Amino acid sequence: MIQVKEVRGGYGEKEVIHGVSFEVERGEFLGILGPNGSGKTTLLKMIAGILAPESGQVTLSGHPVQSYRPKALAQKLAVLPQKTDQAFSFTVEETVQFGRYPYQKGWLQSVTKGDIEIVSKVMDQTDIAQFKDQSIHELSGGEQQRVYLAQALAQCPDYLLLDEPTSFLDLAYQKELLDLIKQETVSSNLTVIGVFHDVNIASLYCDRLLLLNEGKTDMLGEPHHVLTTERVNRVYETDVTPLQHPLRANPQLVIEPASISEHSRLNLADGWKTYGANGMTFSTHQPLRILSSHEKSGGFFWTRSLGTGTEALHDMLDDEEGNLFLGQSDGPKQYAAEDDEEDVLLYGMHQEGELSVWLVLKGTISDGASVQLMGELMHFIKQETSIQVHHLCIAAANAEEKEHTAHLHERVRLKVKHLLHTLNAMKK
Repeated sequence: MIQVKEVRGGYGEKEVIHGVSFEVERGEFLGILGPNGSGKTTLLKMIAGILAPESGQVTLSGHPVQSYRPKALAQKLAVLPQKTDQAFSFTVEETVQFGRYPYQKGWLQSVTKGDIEIVSKVMDQTDIAQFKDQSIHELSGGEQQRVYLAQALAQCPDYLLLDEPTSFLDLAYQKELLDLIKQETVSSNLTVIGVFHDVNIASLYCDRLLLLNEGKTDMLGEPHHVLTTERVNRVYETDVTPLQHPLRANPQLVIEPASISEHSRLNLADGWKTYGANGMTFSTHQPLRILSSHEKSGGFFWTRSLGTGTEALHDMLDDEEGNLFLGQSDGPKQYAAEDDEEDVLLYGMHQEGELSVWLVLKGTISDGASVQLMGELMHFIKQETSIQVHHLCIAAANAEEKEHTAHLHERVRLKVKHLLHTLNAMKK
């Protein structure tokens, strides 16, 4: 266990950390977050024993970190920095072998058979064995970082400290590195403390988060408790928007630009096209926020193109940008549009007892309001016809919070009625 008890200190007379306390259990992954200057790296240096606190104490396995001799501390704790510059061109295997230095004894400090076995094991774990005879300088930044992780794991530590380890890595290498580290917390009961700038990555990989603000603990807890919109906006002094991760409960946040493009300039009426017996499409030059009712392709997403119809139509479309296409059989089709150049447009297709109805809004609507409007749209259609619904869709220029009055729902109801009359699909 790592225990941090009321630590204070910094550099010279400047106190950076002001009475921070927390504990980290074996096998736990704790992330440290906070704006620039909040004391993240300073706190990590105190935990690593690099910087002694003015007051308070850091203990590893019940002993003060300052009480360990350097080699003994290196057997307990390893540090993976954000970027390591190595002056000499050692091979990958030699670089990893440096991780065994804390265990070597005597004047010659030769590598033992046990050291070689451990080095080979961690190189396999980190997928760098194929580089073992190459110079470390010949590898990419992401490959080098895996080498330094292998070096840290070669120390066989109980504790691993990360100082923004993914700052210079692309997405694939960020995921690979953190997947490896997370796996070690499970398989080897490794305790990890990491400093992160990216709150979304920290949310996905860390069991708990410590949010620092001006050298003090603002919040300590699980990601969904710490990364609230209000708290992040206050601590980082910015505007963020919360998102739902599609597969996990971990909170995700995006920054909110100060200015928003003029979506009202979109000419939505020009986006709808019909293709006779093949089907219909709707496309714009920029993505729209879509809510789809389809059984297999339903939910929320962004796309600039929708399509429904035959495979022949699908083959005709340019899907380089990606589109949602919902297949229907060949045969006669009827089309109708309520596109009177207003801000609410309705398009429909009727084929062999099935309806596809797409509602497009020039303005903005929140996701919650879209769900409510989707229910109303289905209700309006069932009131007017018994024809089975194949696909309903609501598309909007943006997904901002905006109050939509009953007036909008009444307009949609009237447009549905006119559309179904035009399609000749009213229940007889």
